Amino acid sequence: MRKWALALAAAGALLAGAHGAVAQTQPAAATAPATSGPARAPVDLYVRDDVFRSPDISPNGRYVVAVHREDVGDVVTVIDTQANHVSRVAVARADQQMKVAWVSFKSDDRLVFELEQRVHVVSDRNSAVQRTHVDDAYENDTRVYSSNIDGTDVKALYDPSTQQGLPRWVSAGVVDLMPNDPDNVLMIAPASGGAALWKVNVRTAEHTVIETGDFRTAGWIVDSQGTPVLREEVVANGRGLAWQRRGPGQRSWTEIIRFIGADNANSGPAFVGLGPATQPGQVFVLARRDGDDTRGLYVYDTATGRYTQTIGSNPNFDMSSPIRDPRHNAILAACWIEQKIKCTGIDPTFGHRWNGITHALGDDVNVILEGIGGADSSRYLIRSFGPQDLGTFYLYDANAHTMNALFGSQDDVDRALLPTEQVVNYAASDGTQLWGYLWVPPGVHSVHNLPLVVVPHGGPEGRDIWGDDAFAPWLASQGYAVFQPNFRGSSGSGRRFVEAGWRGWGTRMQEDVTDGAHYLIQQGIADPHRICIMGWSYGGYVAETAAFENADLYKCSVAGAGVSDMEAMLRWVRDGSTDDDVSTGGGAGGQSPVFKYWSDTMGNLGADHDYFVAHSAAPNANRVTIPLLLIHGDEDSVVPHVQSELMQQAMQRAGHPVRLITLVGENHTPVEDESYRTILRESQAFIQQYIGPGVVPGSQ
Repeated sequence: MRKWALALAAAGALLAGAHGAVAQTQPAAATAPATSGPARAPVDLYVRDDVFRSPDISPNGRYVVAVHREDVGDVVTVIDTQANHVSRVAVARADQQMKVAWVSFKSDDRLVFELEQRVHVVSDRNSAVQRTHVDDAYENDTRVYSSNIDGTDVKALYDPSTQQGLPRWVSAGVVDLMPNDPDNVLMIAPASGGAALWKVNVRTAEHTVIETGDFRTAGWIVDSQGTPVLREEVVANGRGLAWQRRGPGQRSWTEIIRFIGADNANSGPAFVGLGPATQPGQVFVLARRDGDDTRGLYVYDTATGRYTQTIGSNPNFDMSSPIRDPRHNAILAACWIEQKIKCTGIDPTFGHRWNGITHALGDDVNVILEGIGGADSSRYLIRSFGPQDLGTFYLYDANAHTMNALFGSQDDVDRALLPTEQVVNYAASDGTQLWGYLWVPPGVHSVHNLPLVVVPHGGPEGRDIWGDDAFAPWLASQGYAVFQPNFRGSSGSGRRFVEAGWRGWGTRMQEDVTDGAHYLIQQGIADPHRICIMGWSYGGYVAETAAFENADLYKCSVAGAGVSDMEAMLRWVRDGSTDDDVSTGGGAGGQSPVFKYWSDTMGNLGADHDYFVAHSAAPNANRVTIPLLLIHGDEDSVVPHVQSELMQQAMQRAGHPVRLITLVGENHTPVEDESYRTILRESQAFIQQYIGPGVVPGSQ
């Protein structure tokens, strides 16, 4: 802490031009330790929790709060930017499986923060039993607190120990910080009927119930008067969401939309409530209106169900979360993700400042606004991140025309060990124009004849983000070029692009991935004799399928949590079990929206039997001619572990070598640091075994 506090105190104010442009500082890079071989980024750089996260700025702009990760655990830390003073406010002990989920300013003198503790919920009674090993398959036991900014006068706004006997499937949390009310916040909390909306005094911890939901209720959105006008519901056994509306004075809730998909509609839900607009009964929403291809940003009237104003839209890209000013119920900028995050100012003053900020920070990073402070809203807390910036936080002062680097998400990072990234445009075999991210190993000056790892994303209705990935930067830091194709079926580019990938498993989407790899070979970027593929979830399916469909292209395959048998997967979704009853957990039913969604995207049971067999890896294990590594969590509730077991058994029957690494206690997305270390180290070692070591920095 002392080292960081001194760095904060030493951060100098940076003068800039008179029209809102700003200069910047960059945190000093640490010296790489001496090694016998080429210096490489350590695995913990891409595994451990960020040193700083969840920052916020006080309404007056003087204080910054963040969660600081220390040896003891998460520490809520307050920075007085005027006095250059750092205070430790609260500690969540790691040895008690505690984490600080987030922290925010309620007022200039008061904080609100949430603690999480992973617990095992016993299914046959309303109680929770802590166990030593915890994971994503178990519920988070949440506690919400408020305190003064010096850590005194701590109040439990929600403590589960006081709510014994209430349903555990409802997680307590803050619905609205109510920035214009100095004393109260709105919270969702468990209730005998399922869920309730509380108005809680942050100074006394007293609460009143202002709305009740049911066992499906996941949250509310309120209007500018604090009236609940949108309600979010969990449907389809937790695999989908629905939104309902109720205008001021109306008695009943009316369903607006429901949608299904992995992660509850991967492509960007067709409707998302954001927060209050200026008029009673009106809220800001992201929505894909009937007939539109892309998702826009609108003002929505909850009494009539009409979109009354278009704030932002883009014919080529879905709008993403905008930059909002919650104190004034205003949208400052509309945003979307092309290859990088783009925002256009709605408020002219903010737009002018934002253009100066993004120009100063450069084209190699994404820029996020974390908070606004100051009586005249002139102080911004900003985060940047990119391939060579693992996360840096800045304090921008519009009046002084300065921007100071406060701290980084990771400390002691030698940027010489980090890869760079570029966008590659290519044409698919049918002529469709596509693009992808190419990660280039550190110290490589000639992007030519490089060993390559192709890393398709999951979903399939997901997408990659510039500078932000679990696997690609690690592999690139070890000397491999890494390609992330934005194949058809990916999200963010409108609904037509998503649906162009439907029923393209193993065919059109698979070809888009391999077409990108062939393009890199044709351009001389990739060594055609040194290419492997690695993916997770849907990307794991692509990697397994490539082991027999594209064995002429790849020398090895790493498949994590992938589907090896599409027909067995669909049966599991419908019935909750596989033929050999190895795994249970689906059981959505043949008429469920979940089953319909996966049938639409993958194909129909029975009618598409031949297609499923032709493009699933397990039935074609005898055709696999490259080494295969399987990795899977044994408590995966999205793609059951049995899918990897089926592939392992099929490979063994075919007489082909295969290895299955089981992540004990992990769900579809691993949460334990040691699990990620295992994934990264084992995959890198496996890839190196078959295409050799990565390039040495400075050798090309």
